[in-house]
Amino acid sequence: MKYLAILLALFGTLFAGPPANAETPAQTEVRFSILSTESSENLMPKWKPFLDDMSRQTGLKITPFFADDYAGLIEAMRFNKVQVGWFSQKSGLEAVNRGHAEVFAQASYADGTPGYYSIIQVKQSSPIKTLDQLLVCDKTLNMGMGDANSGSGFLVPIVYLFAPRGIDPEVCFKTVVNQNHEGNALSVFNGRLDAATNNTTNMKTMRRSRMDVVEGLREVWRSPLLGLDPVIFRKDLDPAAKAALRNFFADYGVKGSPEKVARERAVLASLEWGPFRLAGNEILNQVREIDLRKGMFDLRGNASPEAAAERKKLALEVEALTGQPFTVDPNDAISTGPKDSANWQNWLLFGVLAIAAVWGLSVWPRSRAFLARYLNLIFLITLFVVLALSFQGAEMRKAGELFSNGAAMSEYLAGFLRPNFGQWDLYVEQIIVTVQIAVWGTVLAILFAIPFSLLAARNLSPPWIVQPARRVLDIFRAINELVIATLFLVAVGPGPFAGVLALTVSTTGVLGKLFSEAVEAIEPGPVEGIRVTGASRIQEIVWGVIPQVLPLWTSFALYRLESNSRSSTVLGIIGAGGIGALLLQNIRGFHYDRTAAIVILMVIAVIIIDNISQAIRKRLI
Repeated sequence: MKYLAILLALFGTLFAGPPANAETPAQTEVRFSILSTESSENLMPKWKPFLDDMSRQTGLKITPFFADDYAGLIEAMRFNKVQVGWFSQKSGLEAVNRGHAEVFAQASYADGTPGYYSIIQVKQSSPIKTLDQLLVCDKTLNMGMGDANSGSGFLVPIVYLFAPRGIDPEVCFKTVVNQNHEGNALSVFNGRLDAATNNTTNMKTMRRSRMDVVEGLREVWRSPLLGLDPVIFRKDLDPAAKAALRNFFADYGVKGSPEKVARERAVLASLEWGPFRLAGNEILNQVREIDLRKGMFDLRGNASPEAAAERKKLALEVEALTGQPFTVDPNDAISTGPKDSANWQNWLLFGVLAIAAVWGLSVWPRSRAFLARYLNLIFLITLFVVLALSFQGAEMRKAGELFSNGAAMSEYLAGFLRPNFGQWDLYVEQIIVTVQIAVWGTVLAILFAIPFSLLAARNLSPPWIVQPARRVLDIFRAINELVIATLFLVAVGPGPFAGVLALTVSTTGVLGKLFSEAVEAIEPGPVEGIRVTGASRIQEIVWGVIPQVLPLWTSFALYRLESNSRSSTVLGIIGAGGIGALLLQNIRGFHYDRTAAIVILMVIAVIIIDNISQAIRKRLI
């Protein structure tokens, strides 16, 4: 007990914070967040001179923080992982609203351009020549957009292009892939996407490194002029650090000797910037209005009293921003274009699953887990050593933040407690596609895994066959589904078929190993009995091996079907079809009520699959 008390005391000191009477030192290090509109490898050489100048002139240690996920930058600001940064208009608005932050400067362009434009591009050789050809909405085209917190990549096209025409991109196009501007441009150039959003600033930047891509793309739509990007810091940043940052941004490329000004202007020009100007939150009013208008478009066609009250509230906020009256027609519904969610195959599948779930609810597990064995003293000591050595790397010091960030967690929870099923039919459609991807990926994997498992079983095949077969299965199993899906996205384009192929490869590796181990564990007696009758090798396997391993094979296959149903959700995030893209879009857009609805429907689908699996096991095993 004495040694245990000492170990607990040591862990307590690791969790303990500074003494209550300790003085808070002046802030000397600031993390500067940068939106990765292209890869961080390309951005870092361009940003380093600017960041070095900021460190030298402010006296602060400036550490860059690159991310291509807008929501990640907003959350980093919110939880004080970054203290200052360059944001887009939309993500800047979210950072101000959610991240305890404020605007203190605004960028300008080196060429004097008063703003930038959101654009949609196609390949130069594309048969899409006009906007009408792009918006035919026959679900044959693959579209790329930014994530939900991208102004030019998502919000502006929605408000200025799609919503006024009554178009929902998710049901207008075959697939909608969400990625950064550089990824969208490259995907269109390489033929993975038919069209994608971008902005004129990013295209200027890409001229330096990928002129071939810039010249290989063509605009089919351009938005109204948009305001320039804000620079934001946290409100609770040290006042001295705030003053130093304001002075730096106000003076950079403006004050000093002619040589100093010329050098700093050159640094800014490499970033496509001119000198900054000090500004406040009012520069976000344009994107705030766009955001409010998108909220009203999302509510169109919803005749409920709650939706009417919300529309009126949003309209009043727009009037307050613009100083002009704004009216909304509550009967003006967004057209969803040609949808295939009502085709009889999908709904028949969903109905069968629902009936099977109700029938299978009576099936209960026949056994309970055995009690865990007691650990011996050596294992206990080893466990404590491993935990202690892993404490720093796992950032276990942050355990206290679970309680200090209660307000933020309650915001998430509040959204999940009010699920919004307004687009339930779209969610169900995509969940059905996700299940279909999992079913086909699993079935194809079973067909490939059976011969591989027989070749990899030591009691059936010679070593010179076993070893190559096992190595192939190792390769299939070692590569993550996301990597495999990316390869197939290049080959067959975005969509469910790429997800099916990715799951087939990875699941073949897993099932092939499990199936072969089951074959190696069979009783040799039945096989020898069939052999003495003069049966062929195939007959030995069919009548002596398969009956013994079939129950285990069935159990393994059904478990992988359940697992693949979850994996196919993740594959949808990168454009491989299914509910994943919608789920990520709503999470990044902080639409927790819609996220909750999707999660609930996904849980129902998993329960249905689980009950079907139990029913099949009960019948076959």
